[in-house]
Formats: sequence, C-alpha cells, structure tokens
Amino acid sequence: MTSAIEVSARYLMDGRWASKRPSRCAEGRSLQKAPFCIMVVPECWWRTGVAMDADEMQVGRTDADGRVQEEPLAGLGHHHHAGHVHHHGHEALHHHHHDEPMSQEEAVRSLLLLGQVALGSQDFESAVEAYASVLKLEQNETASYNLGSLYARGLGVRRDYAEAARLFHQAELAGNERAGKLCGKCMLDYVCEGIGQKSAADVYASMAVFVARVYPEASDQKAEVNRGLFAVASTCLAKGEYDEAAKVFRAGAEFGADGYAQYHLAQLYNAGAGLPRDDLAALYWLDCAVDNGAADVALADRDGMLAAYRASCSALEFCELMLRLSSWCEKGTPDVPANAEKAARWRAAV
Repeated sequence: MTSAIEVSARYLMDGRWASKRPSRCAEGRSLQKAPFCIMVVPECWWRTGVAMDADEMQVGRTDADGRVQEEPLAGLGHHHHAGHVHHHGHEALHHHHHDEPMSQEEAVRSLLLLGQVALGSQDFESAVEAYASVLKLEQNETASYNLGSLYARGLGVRRDYAEAARLFHQAELAGNERAGKLCGKCMLDYVCEGIGQKSAADVYASMAVFVARVYPEASDQKAEVNRGLFAVASTCLAKGEYDEAAKVFRAGAEFGADGYAQYHLAQLYNAGAGLPRDDLAALYWLDCAVDNGAADVALADRDGMLAAYRASCSALEFCELMLRLSSWCEKGTPDVPANAEKAARWRAAV
C-alpha cells in the first residue's frame, strides 16, 4: 500500500506539484524546468533554504546535494553553470520506478528537494509542509534548520518564536552551531515581544513556557529558566535597554530566586538605570543575592553600603532606615516584595 509520503514524493517526481503551482522563472520557463535554486543572502538565517535577513533577496544556486554554492545568481531564470545542478536533481527524482515501494531515505531526499523547489519559487506554505513531513520521518538537521527559519520569519506559517527555537535547538543537537545562536535570538524575541505590557511575573511565566517547549530534556527546568532570563537581561543591558533589562532581572530575582539576577537588579537600583534610584531597594536585593549564591559579587557591596549608612547617618537615622526597609518587606512594595524573613532580619539590624 502506498504511503502518503510516497504519494507526496512521487507527486514531485511526476512534475505534478510544479504544474499545480505554475510559478514562472525570470525567462518564463516553468518551475519544473528550472535548476533547483534556493534563496540566500549573506549573514542570513538560512543554511540551505530561503534567506531573509534583509528585505532584498537574491537567489543562490546549490550543488547536487542541496548545499549553497558561493556565487549568487541574479534570478531563477539564469543559466550560469546551473545545468549540472538540475541534471543531478532530476536524476535523483526520476531514478526510481513508480511501482516500487519508496524507501524512507528516498522519501526524505525527495521531500528535501520539494522544500528546495518551494523556497525557490517563494511558495513558503509548501516548503513548511515538505520540511514538516521530513521531520515526521526522521530527525534531520537541514529540515529542522529551514523549518525553524520559516517559523522565525512567519513565512508560510504563523510566526512562532518558541517553535522556531525548538527546531533550531534540534539542529543544534545535530551539530549546527549557528542554529544554537539563532535559538538564543528567538528566545530574546519571544521574551521581549510586548514586554512593555508584561509584568515581571508575566516575563517569568513566558520563559518557563519557552524552556518547557524548547528544552524538555533539561533535568532542572528552574535553573534553565534562570539561565535564559539572565541571558536575555544581559543582552538588553548590553544594548542599553535598561527598562527591559530591569524587568527581566526582576523576573529572575523575585520568581527564580537567582542570586546573580538579584545582584544586577541591585546595581540598576543603585545607578537609577531603568528604575528610580533607590539605595534601600538596592540594599534589599544585595542581601538577597548574598543568600542565594552570589556572595562572591554581592557581599562586599552589601557590607559596604551598610557601613556607608552607619558612617553618614546618626544612630537614630540608621534605625529609621532599617525599620523602613523592614516595613517594606512586611507589606511589600513595587520595588521590594513581601518577605517576612527579611522583615525580621532588618528589624534585628537596628
């Protein structure tokens, strides 16, 4: 009995897929007569597929195995040495008799070519179907990478950064280092999308969903969430996006009890970057950081701040400051969450 995959692959072999979608090349030739080409732009998302890092796209020719060759073509209709590519692609599709059952290897190869042709004609929906069909048969680095790129750009499918990241991660596990970097970029886009309307709790929840979907193999999901939040916040900080950095650090600091996120949040309060300047709030988060594994960076700053308060304030003023911080911890404020243990700690400091 013929499988659905064999039908799809034979559909391509017969040329019926191309004739159903009468895309034309620059010289007016039908798609099935054209060399197998793919879209490629320097520094792009795509390894062997459509490249969309810029609005303007070029078409690159590929070798017989579907790998991008160095020199781009100006359009699908150009002949420059592409006949050799077409010959091998044609041979690969037609060497097999229609009455013979198609092996999985042949089905995968045919579906990858189908995706390649679809990308060349900018039929992104068909490219999505082809690569998704490959992944139903096997884990495949090229299919994972290219389908991830389609999801990341919203081409042929609704944009979904988490699904794109999941696919890039699968390609990364197969040894594609660039896919790992793109997975990180998708994490940044996923968490920061609409971040102005998100609370720190929302940001933490978003990252938890992302990690569960992209890294299900991680044995410590909470630690993976904290690592992801810290990476996103650090990127925002490096870009000078202090409001976003503060919110993401707060997510890891409050809901992940991440000492290093707490330390960086304290630094932002102390500098008034992305947050109102507040030394008492900074002191609170530094103290939390010391308790949560970041004493190597936070202990000296916390003790130095307490020493500065004692040196610059009278005994009464120092007591008032400690009691104010204790009250914040008892009731909770926008800058200091309710924490009964810390309320008692600052009362004892009087």
